[in-house]
Amino acid sequence: MKPSELKKQRLEFLNKYYPYKMQFYMDFNFKILNNIMYYKKAGRGIPRTYNDIIIMADTETSKKSKGDDNHIVAWTISMRAFNRNIVTIWGRKPSEMMEAFQMLVDNLNGFEIYIYFHNLAYDWTFLKKFIFQKFGFPEKQLNTKPHYPISIEFENGIILKDSLILAQRNLDKWSKDLAVEHQKAVGKWDYDKLRNQNESFSFDELEYIEHDTLAGVECIQAMMDTLGKSIYSMPYTATGIPREQVREIGKENRARQWFLKQFLTWEQYQKALMVYHGGYTHGFRKIIDKIVEWVKGYDFASSYPFCMLAYKYPNGKFMKIADKSVWYILEFKEKYAFMFKLILVNPILKNDDISMPALQFSKCTKTINAVLDNGRILGASYIECYMNEVDLEVICNQYDFDLNICTEVEFTTKSYLPRWLTDYIYQLFIDKTKLKGQDPVLYALAKSKLNSVYGMHCQRAVKDTIVEDYETGEYFYSNENEEELYQKYIDRYTSILPFQIGCWVTSYAYRNLFRLGYCVDYENGGIWCYSDTDSCYATKWNVDKVNQYNENCKQLLLDNGYGAVNHNGRDYWLGVAEHDPKEDVYSEFKTLGAKRYCGRHAAGKHKGELAITLAGVPKVGYKCLKNDINNFTSGMIFDGTTTGKLTHTYINVDEIYIDENGNETGDSINLTSCDYLLSAIDVRSLDDLVQEEVSIQIYDEKDYSLL
Repeated sequence: MKPSELKKQRLEFLNKYYPYKMQFYMDFNFKILNNIMYYKKAGRGIPRTYNDIIIMADTETSKKSKGDDNHIVAWTISMRAFNRNIVTIWGRKPSEMMEAFQMLVDNLNGFEIYIYFHNLAYDWTFLKKFIFQKFGFPEKQLNTKPHYPISIEFENGIILKDSLILAQRNLDKWSKDLAVEHQKAVGKWDYDKLRNQNESFSFDELEYIEHDTLAGVECIQAMMDTLGKSIYSMPYTATGIPREQVREIGKENRARQWFLKQFLTWEQYQKALMVYHGGYTHGFRKIIDKIVEWVKGYDFASSYPFCMLAYKYPNGKFMKIADKSVWYILEFKEKYAFMFKLILVNPILKNDDISMPALQFSKCTKTINAVLDNGRILGASYIECYMNEVDLEVICNQYDFDLNICTEVEFTTKSYLPRWLTDYIYQLFIDKTKLKGQDPVLYALAKSKLNSVYGMHCQRAVKDTIVEDYETGEYFYSNENEEELYQKYIDRYTSILPFQIGCWVTSYAYRNLFRLGYCVDYENGGIWCYSDTDSCYATKWNVDKVNQYNENCKQLLLDNGYGAVNHNGRDYWLGVAEHDPKEDVYSEFKTLGAKRYCGRHAAGKHKGELAITLAGVPKVGYKCLKNDINNFTSGMIFDGTTTGKLTHTYINVDEIYIDENGNETGDSINLTSCDYLLSAIDVRSLDDLVQEEVSIQIYDEKDYSLL
């Protein structure tokens, strides 16, 4: 019988005799799973079969009546195949879940069994000792950082995967974004209730644990269908989705040859790592802990994708040249890309009213007498910092200095990114724009891909190998020879995106932030209050300058052949600074430093309400302020009971034990409410600067012969 006919026959059998239901695992006839189709895996590697079934598992845990240990009190496993939900089974004890896993192995005819957890890191901690006892230690484990596995493979074919890192959002939001049939049953489980493994559950509680995994398998199905993937070929992460697509497009467009033409040597890669920097977040030191009225914000539309389409990037091998002055680098910045170490003697802000100092202390390899403003340098006697020509433009616009030199200088030509790559990015923007309000799955995926496409270009070529010690539960780094690993990365045929592209993307976005900042209406008392990577907040704006900034963005795109996306009679542009009068206006605004600000909405559905951005504190923490922005001040305590902020404590036990209430207990995580103490930055000014005489040798500034 043909596979398609067999599949149809089995689906009809299941539909007729086994409609979906939730049931206790011991009541489920696991032999039904003999009907699940299995196939050989395509591609290279070990020839194995996989079971064509989507499985999502989850656990619910409880604190004990005394002590810090926690234990599992409920678990569910939902299964979906043939585009329908097959069953959700449930139990109470982790040993019961292991029995269910074994029954999957015994009754599914293929070898590989993929089981997703939405936040595998949490469930793994509670389950691992029981899994080791039943199946032994894993054959392979992939961790993004200590205590955060995203894939764990066992000898018997079970492969545990994390869906949270793929979705990049919690299950409630994921199921809503994809508009699947079953949604998370929010509010139907009391997390504070102390429970044991022998207790019964109410209808609401059973619905809650059922929907956690049922919504999960439906979300995975929606992703698989949209991506055209099988369960075994699903990417690990959100960034993996566009990466695979870019590789496929790249194969047809000689992307590998493009990469080989310009890949960095090991030494150049080390330098590029020092050049690379993330976003810029800062609050103006002169308004720290003060209320500022009527602050308006502008946000960039898809800042990083815009930079990838609008600007030119290194396009060739970097070559060494003699030491140069900053003026030399700036003279050739449009035509050439430079990497170098900048040395400045007595750098100092041009005036003390510059609100966003550009020099980042943590990126400097050496400083003398640096005066810091929340991690940014107001002035110093001496600094050394690796950067490129784009960063240098920002630095020279802000700082005066006595002496300068650029050492370890390397350069190459610049050009637009290849058309096959920029066309792909532009199509993602088209999809995101036109699918909003249309197909929820396609829109959510297009938005995710557009947000992730930059991340492909700044992936570390040599990643830390993080290993879990299964005996102790501890994690450690196990690195081979990094230079050899880098060469393996270069030799890998799938390596097609040069790391330096990501460096220049962040530099261009950094420069754009400051260019938008120049549009503040300083002549009429405007104050640039706060910045966060792709947004600026100020009291007054010169709207003509903002409009001119936006027109320049449009022209940059047009110069490379990209225009607006028209949807429902409106033009949408990448990169422009946008202002939402219903969301981005605050009648009161206060900052205490980077990632610490509060504002009162002046319009929109939240008019009159306070909102906070406070690193480590959920947005609901605004309730702690009792509607008084004056309470957002140094010494304010955001209590964990109100905010829901939790602290994780990992608890490892020597071996599984049964407590006095009969609860099977292994390793666990103790989640406890955590208060947050708000503090203001130490406000400094140029008056604090102490200068020290420093001398450096300046080379010939007029030597252009090497270019």
